[in-house]
Amino acid sequence: MTTRSTAALVTMLLTGSILSWGADVVSAQTLTGKVLGGGQPVANSTVTLWAASEGAPQQLGRARTGSDGSFTLNSAGGLSGASLYMIAKGGQPGANAQGADNPAIALMTVVVGGNLPATVTINEMTTVASVWTHAQFLDGSAIKGPALSLRIAAGNVPNFVDLQTGGWGATILDPLNSTQSPTMANFATLANVLAGCVTHVTPDACPKLYTATISPKGDAPNDTLIAAQTLARFPAYQPARLFALLDEFYPVPQGKTLRKTPFLPYLSVCPGRS
Repeated sequence: MTTRSTAALVTMLLTGSILSWGADVVSAQTLTGKVLGGGQPVANSTVTLWAASEGAPQQLGRARTGSDGSFTLNSAGGLSGASLYMIAKGGQPGANAQGADNPAIALMTVVVGGNLPATVTINEMTTVASVWTHAQFLDGSAIKGPALSLRIAAGNVPNFVDLQTGGWGATILDPLNSTQSPTMANFATLANVLAGCVTHVTPDACPKLYTATISPKGDAPNDTLIAAQTLARFPAYQPARLFALLDEFYPVPQGKTLRKTPFLPYLSVCPGRS
């Protein structure tokens, strides 16, 4: 992605205008959802629900996904002003015919406490939306920051993804964003390269993702969540490395013009080229 196009995405994420204000108290409740990788269920993934605040996040619940990727969390309650987030780690991606556990899977969804959807999806799209809106508050898998700032960031996540389906959100689909900017293509390209590692689209997909997302300081990620954070913080650092993964993970089939990627649209031109 070019510096200008990635900057446009970051700007949109930081300045989205639709905020969803939840109640001040997170009540005890049951939360259902599913974990998907490349559009397929991820079985036996550990899903943990956290409440973020200025201090260390507090664990509210934990569950394991079934064969269809579904989970049910019975959350604790009583945390005033909390922003909630779920992280799915590990599991067996349904898109992987071998059904092997993939410890590199680390996917995230952030929601506004007190205003939870009926069901939640955790996938690559929700991970991109959650990481880009919370980049300044993320430290590994922990989100920490002032309550108001966290609620504003969490309220912007639905601008980019539908929290129930893991597909496109309403704001990113509006005419300005969908047809007059590269925001959707940037977003889906990021989700596609993460999905390549999640689903083991090639045997060495995760090592290739880690190499492509080494930070300017030389730090290499060890899961998809850390890889996403590196991209969010250093969007202009050798972006062609990431674009090259589209060819390696999703080559254009002979006689065809489109790649078989989990998410559309994707960038069709290598960053820096026209």
